[in-house]
Amino acid sequence: MTDRKVTLSEVAKRAGVSLGAASKVLNGGTSKIGVGAEARKRILDAARELNYQPNMAASILAGGSSKMIGVFVDSFAHYRTMRLLQEIERLASEQGYRIITSFTHDNIANMREDYQALQRYGVNSFICCAHDYPNLKNEVAELFKGAKNVVFMEKPCIPGMPYARTSRLKALTAMIGDAYKQGYRRIGLLHGHHTDLTERTLHEMFLEAMTANGFEADEKLIFESPKSPADPQLRVHAALEKMIRPYRPDFLFVDDAASAVSLRNELFNAGLNLTIYGGNNDPLFRYMEMKSFDPCYEQIAAKLLNLLFHPETRSEIPVIEALYKK
Repeated sequence: MTDRKVTLSEVAKRAGVSLGAASKVLNGGTSKIGVGAEARKRILDAARELNYQPNMAASILAGGSSKMIGVFVDSFAHYRTMRLLQEIERLASEQGYRIITSFTHDNIANMREDYQALQRYGVNSFICCAHDYPNLKNEVAELFKGAKNVVFMEKPCIPGMPYARTSRLKALTAMIGDAYKQGYRRIGLLHGHHTDLTERTLHEMFLEAMTANGFEADEKLIFESPKSPADPQLRVHAALEKMIRPYRPDFLFVDDAASAVSLRNELFNAGLNLTIYGGNNDPLFRYMEMKSFDPCYEQIAAKLLNLLFHPETRSEIPVIEALYKK
């Protein structure tokens, strides 16, 4: 028994569309052919049902697309980035694309090799979630200099490059206001080291949210984790000894679930109690009966893909606000 390759004509016939429409969706095809959402779904469903395998090399030579997106991810990234990666993969798949992921940490040579290798294999669209390396800004800028089809998650160090930005300002403002109404008065923050842009931004937003509620933040109730060790348990132990025991906050925002769970255990062992609110919507928060912001991962992924597929939208920077859940 031989394995016969399904042809594009068979997919088009199953979906009830023209050969050109099927080629547009599955192989990139010409931009002159427009395909509606309903027809696109029929084509993708037919391709899956028939197990159609596009000829990538032929598609690229014909001026089409590899239908693959390269995604750069920091291999030390926490739940937030991994959850976003899931949404990028899901939404890209719905549009007929596959993702190929490059994992690396603080290693510009590996990023360069992966970037060049992916392009050799026909990948010409990229999402970068691994560029916040304080000591490698010049190298990152050089790597992506002149790139036409790379979009970034959060602001890159390269001027003029398209990116999607997230904000927790409104969520923090609502959280702090609600905490005050519930009787909490010593509201604090535990965050990572300031060398990471996201951690500096979180610190600034917390201060701004306190001000928006008419309060002056007490810097003694804000603990910045040391850059090392990386072990969350050791970091929260330092927070317990240097901030929580001496200054006694009664409400604490902890973005990362692993740190929040470790802190909860430290507090239990020390016979202490305080309310913890989280930021990345990790299921661990729910299991430990702690509430968390909804970062709106699907919206973030959708904005990144929109920037990638529609260059004409890049003049504006999309901002995705996290949602506070009472």
